[in-house]
Amino acid sequence: MTLTGCKDEQPPPPQKVAPLEPIPAPAGLLAEVFVPNPDEAWAKARAAVGGPALFLPSNAGNLAVTLLGLPLAVSTEIDGNLPLVGALVERTGGGRPRSAMGIHVRDAGKVESLLVKGENARFQIRVDEKTSITLLEPKDGGARSIVIGLLGNYLLFAQETADLLDVGPYVARTLPTAKMPKADVAFELPREALGGPIEKGLRSSWESLRPRPRPGATAEGGKAPTPVPSPLNGLVDALLGILVELDHARITLDFDDRAAHLRLLGTPREGSAGASNLAAMTVGDPRRLLELPADTDIAVYLQDSSKSRTTDAKKYADALAAAMGKDVPEDDRAALSAALVAVAEGRGDSFTAGVSLLSTGPAIYARSDVADEGKLDEALGNLLGLAKRKSFASWLGQNEIEVSTGKTVLENLPGDIRRIRLARVDGKDDKGKKDEKASKDRKDKPAASLEGVPSTIDVLYMLGKDGLVLAGGYDAKAAFRTILESPGKENLSGRAEAKSAVAAVGDKTAFVAFVDPLRLLNRRAGKADLGPSAPVVFALGKGGEGVGANDPWMRLDVANLAIQELVKRRGAL
Repeated sequence: MTLTGCKDEQPPPPQKVAPLEPIPAPAGLLAEVFVPNPDEAWAKARAAVGGPALFLPSNAGNLAVTLLGLPLAVSTEIDGNLPLVGALVERTGGGRPRSAMGIHVRDAGKVESLLVKGENARFQIRVDEKTSITLLEPKDGGARSIVIGLLGNYLLFAQETADLLDVGPYVARTLPTAKMPKADVAFELPREALGGPIEKGLRSSWESLRPRPRPGATAEGGKAPTPVPSPLNGLVDALLGILVELDHARITLDFDDRAAHLRLLGTPREGSAGASNLAAMTVGDPRRLLELPADTDIAVYLQDSSKSRTTDAKKYADALAAAMGKDVPEDDRAALSAALVAVAEGRGDSFTAGVSLLSTGPAIYARSDVADEGKLDEALGNLLGLAKRKSFASWLGQNEIEVSTGKTVLENLPGDIRRIRLARVDGKDDKGKKDEKASKDRKDKPAASLEGVPSTIDVLYMLGKDGLVLAGGYDAKAAFRTILESPGKENLSGRAEAKSAVAAVGDKTAFVAFVDPLRLLNRRAGKADLGPSAPVVFALGKGGEGVGANDPWMRLDVANLAIQELVKRRGAL
């Protein structure tokens, strides 16, 4: 009897749901979200994060019911091999976007039965007439942090019922029919969002991060002085300028056994200013970074044209003069602009720089191609000579800096090695006299301790067959010797993880920022064993495999070890 009974109680066949007609995108669509294979994507992400993630369920079905607070029996009805989809929509009046996500279920009727039937059922159903979404609400009438519903063969979830009803139909009816990307996770960003709320949000976020004047610093009239311009500001503004000119963009996230890879690929609008700027962008091979010294843990690579450098130099000169104040004589402003423009014209298209935290203190290194050695040599001399002009000397004095120049000699290193000495001095007023008020303020409100920081720091540079070579730090001579010799001796190419991370960027690159956070943390902790490299690499370029010649891209590659360490240290940060 038992065997017969079991044989007769076969599970019902999967519920066949008629295909739902696609509907237009909701107004204010910010992004569409696609996870083509949730099981596979979650397995990769779980391995990349490691640590606490390994205690979470191993497949998408079990993870979903855990996060949504559903009975475990529902997990068998979630198909982790079919796409998870979602959408983000701008909220009227701003604030957190409205969003809804949907995961495919094998039999929506069975899911409903598991949730609303039986003595221990915790849900009741309510069908929304307008959308046909079956809302699954708590029987006790209590509130849940996540609301859920069913439409077709998709289990929908959102933070608010209104979001589920407004965004959910587009998620369940339209997105499953879209062409699925190959990435583990993908976000499709429409043109209207890029040039509207996304730009606004990014600019607002960046404004909060821009350099600010030192606390307590005031200019004439009691107003805060303009901060010294930062090249990073120009880079971010340029990136935002390109982003808003795109016709559409795709952000993808992929995982492998070494790193997580975040990409942004865009298509510029024909005839737009952004398209023109991209056409003028020059790109190159960032593997020149690997010639920096082996101890380098922060590095940048820049490839740009003489025209763009000249334009940027003029803007930087204007911004620097504004930071110095309105009393800078016109001929000093002109001399500053001329010197910076001449440096831009004399320098070559490729530039690399790095930072190391050595036992002797921090060190900086830089290498640059040179387009016109004579012009660059003269321009650097003119630029440094500005420190002797009254307006520049006064401004440097107010910022407690004194600049002097000279020459130096390094044993067994032929060539004309120039020295720039930066000295920390007592603050001076605009007449060049000691600023007694500033000195009193420092005594009343001491600044952060400068213990161990030398009162003078040298920067050495040389022009020659190797282009422009520059180094500075607490031991400038040692740093200069290291950068000069590193191409043929120990350098970043000897660190396998660093080499592969930089090489993966490709040879169509305009900018690279490289950081090895684990080694930096171990250096700061004074550890002799710095451990393996775990690079974080951000890059910007255009063209390359699989994209148009002038299509821009950005990428962020984060080593799995860095992700795991960040997760481990999150409570201490």
